[in-house]
Amino acid sequence: MVSFRHRNHLKMLPLSTLLKIGFTPTLKDFNNLFLLLSRNQKFKAIIHVFSQLSSNRINADAQTRTIFAKAMIKESRYEEAADFLRTHEIFHQNRVFDSLIQALCTCNQDPERGLSLLKDSLKLNGVVPSSRTFCLLICCFSKMGKMDRVIDLLELMSDDKFKYPFDNYVCSSVISGFSRIGEPELAVGFYETAVKSGSLMPNSVTCTAILTAYCKLRNVEKVSELVAWMGKNDLAFDVVFYSNWAYGCLREGLVHEAFKIVRAMVDKKVELDTISYTILIDWFSKNGNVEKAVGFLHKMRRDGIEPNLVTYTAIILGFCSKGKLDEAFSIFGMLEKLGIEADEFAYAILINGVCRKGDFDLVYQLLDEMPKRGISPGVVTYNTVINGLCKVGRTSEADDFSKGIIGDAFTYSTLLQGYVKEHNNSGILETKTRLESAGVRMDVVVCNVLIKAMFMVGLFEDAFAIYKGLQKMDISANSITYFTLIDGYCKAGRIDEALVIFDEYRNMPDSSPACYECIILGLCEKGMADMACDVLIEYIKKGLPLDKKLYMMLIEAAFNVKGAESVLEVMYRIEETGFLTLPVLCTDAVYFLCKLGFPEASYDILSAMRNEGLEWASLCYYSILGSLLFEGKKLLARLILSPFVKIYGMSDLRVCEIVLNYLCLHDVKKSLVFLSSMNEKNRNITIPVAVFKTLINEGRVLDAYELLVGAKDNLAPMDVVSYTIIIDALCKKRRIKEALDICSLAAKKKGIALSIVTFNSVINGLCHQGCLTEAFRLFDSLERIDILPTEVTYGTLIDALAKEGLLHDANMLLESMLLKNLEPNTRIYNSLINGYCKSGLLDEAIKIFHDLEMRNLKPDGFTVGALINGYCLKGDMEGALNLYLEFKRNGFLPDFLGFMYLVRGLCAKGRMGESWGILREMLQTPSVVDLLGRVDSGAESDSVENLLVFLLDRGSIYEAVALLNKVGAMVFSAGRNSSLRTLDPHTEVTPSINNGIGFHSVLYDDVEKEGNDMVEICGGEDGKTEQLKDFDSFYSRIRSLCSKGDLAKANRLTKLLMEL
Repeated sequence: MVSFRHRNHLKMLPLSTLLKIGFTPTLKDFNNLFLLLSRNQKFKAIIHVFSQLSSNRINADAQTRTIFAKAMIKESRYEEAADFLRTHEIFHQNRVFDSLIQALCTCNQDPERGLSLLKDSLKLNGVVPSSRTFCLLICCFSKMGKMDRVIDLLELMSDDKFKYPFDNYVCSSVISGFSRIGEPELAVGFYETAVKSGSLMPNSVTCTAILTAYCKLRNVEKVSELVAWMGKNDLAFDVVFYSNWAYGCLREGLVHEAFKIVRAMVDKKVELDTISYTILIDWFSKNGNVEKAVGFLHKMRRDGIEPNLVTYTAIILGFCSKGKLDEAFSIFGMLEKLGIEADEFAYAILINGVCRKGDFDLVYQLLDEMPKRGISPGVVTYNTVINGLCKVGRTSEADDFSKGIIGDAFTYSTLLQGYVKEHNNSGILETKTRLESAGVRMDVVVCNVLIKAMFMVGLFEDAFAIYKGLQKMDISANSITYFTLIDGYCKAGRIDEALVIFDEYRNMPDSSPACYECIILGLCEKGMADMACDVLIEYIKKGLPLDKKLYMMLIEAAFNVKGAESVLEVMYRIEETGFLTLPVLCTDAVYFLCKLGFPEASYDILSAMRNEGLEWASLCYYSILGSLLFEGKKLLARLILSPFVKIYGMSDLRVCEIVLNYLCLHDVKKSLVFLSSMNEKNRNITIPVAVFKTLINEGRVLDAYELLVGAKDNLAPMDVVSYTIIIDALCKKRRIKEALDICSLAAKKKGIALSIVTFNSVINGLCHQGCLTEAFRLFDSLERIDILPTEVTYGTLIDALAKEGLLHDANMLLESMLLKNLEPNTRIYNSLINGYCKSGLLDEAIKIFHDLEMRNLKPDGFTVGALINGYCLKGDMEGALNLYLEFKRNGFLPDFLGFMYLVRGLCAKGRMGESWGILREMLQTPSVVDLLGRVDSGAESDSVENLLVFLLDRGSIYEAVALLNKVGAMVFSAGRNSSLRTLDPHTEVTPSINNGIGFHSVLYDDVEKEGNDMVEICGGEDGKTEQLKDFDSFYSRIRSLCSKGDLAKANRLTKLLMEL
């Protein structure tokens, strides 16, 4: 009895006292202590006492170890607990392992470690994790989007060792996981398989999950079937179901369906809660209708439902997205009044809105305000600032800002993108170094940006190394990775490396149009059209969407490499794939070839594809016929026009337009009759502007005039440029009356405001007709209609005055031009110089030349030739020769006529040696050589230049001069009438020396200009025609007339000589 009382007394003493008085506790005592500590949640004490057991060599039993393991789990010492469980036996091993794995998932948020531990536990004897552990792991991995881990766990659950059923918890988690990663098809497939197996009877949670998948697939029919099934099986349509349904519809853009759901909630008296309203408010805010969102906010409050921080944050986001910062700050200020504490996300949204406005002073104020409100800015907020700075081109400032924080992958990818956009190579390299030293775990986005940056700085090997290192980082390359690599190599011209990457990309399960488009573009730019065609065919066979830009890129490349015929080969190869929209593609190819001037090749495509039984739109015929007609290929156009009319008939307006275009180019009168008949039938067809351009190019200016006047009510819209082209062509053909008729038609009837270019053409035409009075009247009227003359206007009039010998008036007009702040050009000075020289006023011409030089204008070949002619007319051949040599030293040579003036003058003076030298230099002058090359010699195997060289080698100077006189007669048929009418170096001139034109037929009386540009002088002594072939023949005849006192005829012949 004493001993029992003594023992009870000892139990009441503290452990430290018991140990001091020599009490030795047994293992049972320790276990009782552990149980007591466990009930009181003194887990740290358990761990401490257990360590004392080991140090005092007290062997714990299974119960002790079990309590200790549970204490380790409770204290979050998961790794130590896992190691302990692997090496010690405990009671309730399954439950302890379940607790550990579940703690890793829920408390430590590390399902990867939990899965690893689960697989390790399966290797231990007798350990069988519960279905709840599997379910929890599946749920965690589904939320993380790691569906490969989910699939592994599902296979384990269905193993013969477990055979755990897939309940609603598992199924809803898996369905949500597949929907979360953008694979709703897999979610639906899993659901249907589970239902068909009979192991799943869906509840409201599972139905809500599969509803989201159906919404993502935009499968309204399946949603209706699901709703009907739920109603049939008495499953409740709660607010969560309706909210998810509405959210799914809104996310996929089915706004009407979403409002029908909200209406159904009201009809079924399912009250909207905060989440339901927030879903609607959030969607409208994100889609630019924040005013509608505010309306829902007011309704929400009227219904007695208080918005939360998420609701107000959505409104703030909507206002910031629309740039309405005042309203956003107003809502933000309401939070404090309502007693709602803002969080970091609300500040981040507000900061992002301010960044968009570029007010970074306010951004930094908000950052300073956050700690004062007890909110620590995190990496999300800092990244928002960095992103804002980069977007406005302040990447260096963003870089400095980032150095004061611990960045993540988004931080560095944003900086790299900013530097790439700014083409800042040093910034790219510095950021890459920082990224590597920071030890940030990279994701595929960062790697893609880094690869692009490496290509920009030319570090191709580094870019390739990043790509090859993805597998070691447990990162899977996506389509953007491959596109970045292919695009980088293609832009650098390294097509072989691009093809290697593209071959690796082909093994990817998903195909990206962007990668195919990029490699096709790269191949086309390298001229590898055949390989590009192979890739395009593969692209088509994969069913990828074919963009017009893509196949037109290939067609253009094939055309550039092999010509128009290769386009037909491309069409044949694509036709073999069974491509459904081939007619559209061929239509574009036909249009492409017609636009480039290959209507015949276009017709080949049309014929070939028509033989394949493909239906063709009239657009193909229209394009081909239009191209043929406007190129003047009327015969082929007529051959194609007949089947075109037979196929489509005259009921189609487009057919009528083609027929009209053909008639316009073939016979204008018939086209007007046809147009009249169409008007009587109320068939409104128009004549395109291109018809008039074609007629003008063919030299049929009067036909263009007749057509324009006769069809003035059936013209396609014409602008002032189109009218000016026709007016200018009429003026050049000396059809001033008709040109003025067109001016009246355009201005009065069509309301076209004529430009100074139009008036310049008319003034030039009047001047060439000798109608100077009318030209100046028109010139004086320009100011009254607020049209300012240009240098061309003054130049035309000055040239006309100079040719008529009215040099004083020409000078006065030049001074008037200078007063108008218009700068005269070399051609205007040439007109004056030429006029003074021909009038024998060489000193005045030299003064004009000095004025030209003072204005920093450079003389040209005409200037030199005119001055040489002035000396020659005075008989001062020394002065002419010295002038020539001076200009030659300064790099200026006369034109063809300038050389001819000098050679004729030297020959007349008998200075044949110097003439021979000048002729030699003349034949080495590029402008003269080019002119001679355009003249047909009449001999099959020789040219004019070779004939001249042959004559000079023989010393036949007179014959060489005579030949050059004939060339001058053909090229400058009316003499040198105007400095403004020089030979266009791009004009094809191929007259023949042996065509019978000769030099000039001269009859002695009156001078007439015939249609063939011959000059005749009628009424000589004997009524005969005399050929004056060179300067000497002119000189002798003038001398003869002067000796006879016939000064009038001598003057006229002298004037003709001056014009040559």
